[in-house]
Amino acid sequence: MAEKRVLYAEDEFTNRKLLEIKLKNHGISCDLAQDGLKALELFEKNQYDLVILDQYMPGMNGDQVARKIREQKPDLPLIAITSDDGEIQRLNEAGFNEVFIKPLRGQHYIDSIKNYLT
Repeated sequence: MAEKRVLYAEDEFTNRKLLEIKLKNHGISCDLAQDGLKALELFEKNQYDLVILDQYMPGMNGDQVARKIREQKPDLPLIAITSDDGEIQRLNEAGFNEVFIKPLRGQHYIDSIKNYLT
């Protein structure tokens, strides 16, 4: 199986690095963006198997980025991460396949990410 490539956009450095390390430990390559605008820029330049977007970021929020991605790649798996469970409906309407609520704990979210990549 070819290495899978994930784009992960998150403005919190620590959160970004933690998930990157967990993904790498599972053989998943991860490009990082610190905001929504950088995420769109990377998405335009590269091919990804999955995109993970934090909801609240400078420049553009995750739901805004998701809508732009959906215009070009309607079938690309998208996962949202948020600390605000009041955003779940908005995120689902933006086209996310799944919403993770922070803090990310346990193995479930890694298993879910791996399922989208198989």
